[in-house]
Formats: sequence, C-alpha cells, structure tokens
Amino acid sequence: MHIVLPSILFASILLPFTTSTPVPPSSTGQPGQNITLDYIILGGGTAGLVIAARLSQASKRVAVIEAGGFYEQDAGDLSTIPANAVFGAGASPEDVLPSVDWAFVTSPQAVKDYIMHAEKRSVEGISARNYFTYQRPTISSLDKWATLVSDPSYTYANFLPYFKKSIAYTPPNNTARPANASVPSAPYAFTAGAGPLHVSFAEWANPISSFVDRAWQKLGVPVAQDFVSGVLKGVQYSMNSINPQGQVRDSSYSFLKSVVGTTGIQVYNNTLVKKILFEGNVATGALVSSGGVEYILSARKEVILTAGAFQSPQILMVSGVGPASTLNKFNIPIISALEGVGKNMQDHLLFGASYRVKPLTHSALTNSTFLAEATREYKAAGTGILGNPGGEIIAWEKAQAAIKTHPISAAARKVLASYPADWPDFEFLMLDAYSGDNQNYFQGAPKTPFMYASPAAAIMVAQSRGSVTIASTDTAVPPVIDPNWLTHPVDQELVVVAFKRMRDMMDTDIMKRAWVEELVPGRHVVSDADILSAIRQTGIQMFHASITCKMGKVGDADAVVDHRGRVFGTKQLRVIDASSMPFLPPGHPQALIYALAEKLAEDILQS
Repeated sequence: MHIVLPSILFASILLPFTTSTPVPPSSTGQPGQNITLDYIILGGGTAGLVIAARLSQASKRVAVIEAGGFYEQDAGDLSTIPANAVFGAGASPEDVLPSVDWAFVTSPQAVKDYIMHAEKRSVEGISARNYFTYQRPTISSLDKWATLVSDPSYTYANFLPYFKKSIAYTPPNNTARPANASVPSAPYAFTAGAGPLHVSFAEWANPISSFVDRAWQKLGVPVAQDFVSGVLKGVQYSMNSINPQGQVRDSSYSFLKSVVGTTGIQVYNNTLVKKILFEGNVATGALVSSGGVEYILSARKEVILTAGAFQSPQILMVSGVGPASTLNKFNIPIISALEGVGKNMQDHLLFGASYRVKPLTHSALTNSTFLAEATREYKAAGTGILGNPGGEIIAWEKAQAAIKTHPISAAARKVLASYPADWPDFEFLMLDAYSGDNQNYFQGAPKTPFMYASPAAAIMVAQSRGSVTIASTDTAVPPVIDPNWLTHPVDQELVVVAFKRMRDMMDTDIMKRAWVEELVPGRHVVSDADILSAIRQTGIQMFHASITCKMGKVGDADAVVDHRGRVFGTKQLRVIDASSMPFLPPGHPQALIYALAEKLAEDILQS
C-alpha cells in the first residue's frame, strides 16, 4: 500500500516560516519595454547569476532573463530546508513541483520508459536542486580539460582561484556532531572573506553513515581528508552548500542578493526567451515574452546564454545555430551550422537498493509525531534531522578492487585504462531513506513504522552519450531529451560490477549489524542479467546533464564554443553553463559550474 505524504505528514514543514528576499523595484526589469543594456544574460541559474553579479559589480548594466519566478517565494520551505531536497526529485512525471519545475520528460530509455528531469524553472536554477553536494573535480580531469581546449588556464592549479572565489567556507561543527561522525576541517582549500555562497557541513549526522564509513574501510577504502583538494579517493562526509546560520540551503540566489538594489542589474523573471537576435552573425539581443507580450532586450556588448544543458542548445537551434539538418527541417534561417549543438550529452546514472535498517533515518519523518518534534526543533534552533539533506557519506573508488572478485571483459578493462589514475570509476552513496524504484519518494514509501536506507552507486566513466533537439521553433514547447543511458555495452558491465561492490559493502560484518532485509531489488536478484534488469527499472538521473554545447578547438566537429565560451561562427555570443564544458568530470558539478562562471565572467570583463 502506498501513502501520499507531502499533503499530510509533511504539512508542518511546508509552512512559510522562512523569509525570502524579493528583488527591489530598482532591480526589476519592466516587461513589455524594449531596452538596451551592456549584457543580456539568458537564464537565471547557477552560472547566470554568478556572471550577472560579477558584471554588475563592475558597473555594467546587466539584464537577467529567467522563465520562472523566485524559488523561495514560489516553493516556500521546500526551497530552504535541506531535508526537503527530496521533494520533486523522483523519476515519475507525477513527482513534480509545478510552480518551479519545467517537468521535462525524457524520450523512452533503455533504463525505463520515461524519466522526469526536474530542471528548475526559477531564479537560481539547478543550484536549488541536487542535494547541495559540494566537491571539486580531480586534478587530472581539469588538466585534461586544459589540454583538450589548448588553454593552460584550465589546469587545476590555474583554475583553483575561481573555485575559491565564490565560497564562504565554515568548518564543521564537530561539537554538535557525534564523535563517530566528526569531519576534518579544510580551511586550506578556501579563501577567507570570499563568497557569497556558503559551504559547510550539516550539523546533524545520519546514524547509518558511521556504519557505512567503517564498512568501506573494512573493504580497504581509505579515509579521505576531503573532497575539495583535487582528489576523489576514499570515504568521507561531503560538504554541502548549506548556510550554517540556521542550517538552510544556499544557492546562486546568494549572488543575486549581493547586488540587487545597489547595481545596474535588471531581473526579468517569469519571462521566456523566444530567440537570440542577430545582425548577420553578430548577436544583438533577445526576443523575450512576459505574460504573452513580446519585446526586445538589446545588448551593447554581448549576449550570454546560461540556460543549462537542455535549453541552451534549444535556444541556439531556434535562433539559427545548430545542426543544418535540424534547422532546415524547421525552416530556421542558418546563422552558424554547428553539428555539435545538442550532441554529446552526459549525465551520471544513479542506481542501487533499498534496505530495512535498524538505525534512525529520514524515514522517521513519515511519523507525524516525530515530524512535529523535528519541525519544532528546526524552527526554534535550526538544528536536527531537517538540516541534513540525506546523502552525506560518499566513497570514491577505482574499479580494481571490485573486478578482483567481479571480473569484466577486455573491452571494459580497456575503457578503464583510458582514464587518468586519479579519476574514480565508481561513486557510492548512502541515501538516508527508502528510494525503492526511484519513481516517487513519498508515494512509494512503505506504510510501516520501520526505518529504511538506500545504498546507491554511479559510474564516473560512462561511455553512453545522449542528445537534445527541438520539437518546435517555439521555446515554450519542451525540447526532445534523450540521455541514452546504458546503451554502451561497457556501461552495462560496469553498473553491474558497481552494484555488486555496493552489496559487498552491505555484506560486511559492520553493515550486517545495521540492516534487516534488502527489499529492492531483493536478494533473489543475483545474476548479471537480473541485476542489469533491476538497474534498468530503477535507475535515475543525478541532475548532472551537461556537454550539449561542447567546448573545444577549431576543427573539432562537435565543438560549439571555444575556450572562452564564444560560439563558433558568431560574434558577441557566449554559452557558459554545464552544457559548455568539454566533458563531464567525475563527481558532482555544482562547484565546477560556479568556478567556470567566475572564470569566464572575469574573461568577459577583461575583453
């Protein structure tokens, strides 16, 4: 039997007891009026708000166009309480927050028929999602980036200042955390006085995480010092974009709040970009629509596209930049024929199991009495379980240990050998609740008083590539999204090995003391074929969609932008977001997108 929790048991944490910061009239654009500014930024998400803030701080007049409203106003405490990150995060098209989500649905997949991609339609974009995980990519991955685009400024050492620039770091409060969940501090990885984005650790530590920590160590996985120094190896608690003052989520909205009312920034929320405007191949502005009224925002200097992995390629294509065959199909005049627009899509696929466990987990929040007490504690002091998003303990590992007992093919070994030594093959997490089939985390939760937890895995070396294209010349019509997960045979092998390695961890003596039963997929699922089938049925995206406007060099047939984010075949047009990286590095890309935006905002100003 299934239960619907958000409207009943979670009602008390949906009450608006947080306060949002509205944009003052002086920073609000006037819909319907044609206007010319220095820069037009198309997309008010992670990268867009960073760039807007840095340009406006340099006394530039900047417009930010965002199709959605303000997350904190439209979603209330769903936007700020860390434990609420799970709302609207399932694969089911029915598990959606309509006020703030685009609710894009993929084309039918080898994983399952359809997966809802919860792309944010709000100011702050996907930084409002993704469980706030903050970690940096490996040294070799950024060095590889620098090589691929022939620009040494992308090496880890040269890129590092831009990672530091955005972050206001707070060390872990190990006094509040249990002794067996203490975390090393990492002040050396940050710069004092930087910001405005807060990064810290949840003060509540999930009890099962300490079991997981010791279990991975039992399997030979070392304890990591941190995940922000260019090394993703070992097991450790992860940092999150959490403001320690009140234990609330932080996001790119912090950049906007730092400049509204004091600079020349103009925010056009609830405004849809219809297309980029050109004179010849020079981008001059954008045609936008607010409440059905179309008007033109013009740029004296540049148009900067920051609409994300799905809508940046969509906007390029409807504007005449993209594969010639697609543009011709829709009778769109060609500005620049770039075959790579919408191609090369990468995203990490998450999969795993669900167990009934003994320690307290976030499953306790399904009990109305427990929830009421947790809500009172959080409202009074900003402490307790609601301050933890639920997936705090992470282990990174190369595949060597796993394939000693779970052999793989020569083809799979060749793929693994092609990656640098410090590039992890697997990521393992422990989700602190019942994930089941990952369709809807509340409607799918068992109606029992028991505790649940869900070990999960993802491969960092996936070979499958997806795509994004248009279904219409109207940007109000969703793009066609095909992640193409698990279509490469090596990916199919590696997800099975990662699943088995995850079970090895669960079968250590330490973890066996913590769990009662594997419910999904169940211990009857043992063969490679059955494990792969289970993964196909339950796998879900990690909100890491990227590379659909790939960065590269002249002569790279798939490249859309150069090392400075400038769109090939055009002038005064850049793409700066997750779509414009040359590849998806290992790990969670939140920190990388902030750093890329910082780097290229500086480049824009120096230009």
